[in-house]
Amino acid sequence: MSLTDLIERCASTNGKTGVYCLANDAAGEWFEAFVRSLRKYNPTLPLTVIPYDASITRLKTLQAQFHFSVMGELDCARFDAIAHRVAGQRLPGGTFRKLCCFFGEYDTFLFLDSDIVVTQPLQPFFDAFEKTVADFVYFDTDMTMVYTPEFAHQMVAKYGSAGFNSGAFIARRGCFNEEEIMASVESGEKIRDHFSIWGEQPFFNYLIDISQRRKQSAAELLPGTTNKPWARVNFHYDAGQDRYLDSVGRTMPFIHWAGCEWPTMFRSEIFLRFRLLGMSGGERVAYRLNFYWRRFRKNLKHVLLKIRPLAGWMERREARLQRKRLSANAKSS
Repeated sequence: MSLTDLIERCASTNGKTGVYCLANDAAGEWFEAFVRSLRKYNPTLPLTVIPYDASITRLKTLQAQFHFSVMGELDCARFDAIAHRVAGQRLPGGTFRKLCCFFGEYDTFLFLDSDIVVTQPLQPFFDAFEKTVADFVYFDTDMTMVYTPEFAHQMVAKYGSAGFNSGAFIARRGCFNEEEIMASVESGEKIRDHFSIWGEQPFFNYLIDISQRRKQSAAELLPGTTNKPWARVNFHYDAGQDRYLDSVGRTMPFIHWAGCEWPTMFRSEIFLRFRLLGMSGGERVAYRLNFYWRRFRKNLKHVLLKIRPLAGWMERREARLQRKRLSANAKSS
């Protein structure tokens, strides 16, 4: 039996359980580390990629190797316009596409952003979720990245808001219907100034809060799980258990680089461990050389931009180049 057949067989016998991930070609390096880590510990767990936008040429070349499906553009673009209403900026609404999870193919699902590496089997979370009365399980919290302080106080008092990170969660299909989402958009549009950051995270929290869905932390769902699976916290690898543990010995089921850039991310050695999985010795050496060279260049650029005279020169140079490009385009048209 091929691995693809085994995945399909498992999917047909586990109540359509699976994982969603949001990615595109721009997040390709993050995604490759994610999918390699997922397949190391969960080789048969179905995976569906929700494209952030239509730029997924590179991602599609990985489908046969890592056995995942890609949600159709028409299916996942349905919530793009929400961004303009509840975030108040004319920017791409790709992150809002994760709402499609609630209308997808899996009865029970785990959503993970692409800047994550999975560090253990995930089935225990699905098993525990089937026994809980919660509708929604989150892994990490930071209220400052959700609501403004005064509004946060109101939401906690009225709805028990958790201020969760929307980069990882467990839920069931049909947890919301489209009418509920759009009703939250109507009211959320009026109070969007109380959202502390741009993006889907404040609105997602608002949707969960005002719809009064039963929420629970993963640390409560599965005791012994960390409440902060973030790359910037203090954690270490325990070789005896083959587990990453936080400072008090709780397991980190995944490591999330939320707020970090590639390739200048914190704890890059962890990223590399999973990104290099399955590669030959020569490929590993070549990748490391390229990774550290690009890391050096980006760090150098950040340093140079902090030097005021040089920063001003670089800005003026970029402005001149932009004017030349606009002039050339105008002549060609």
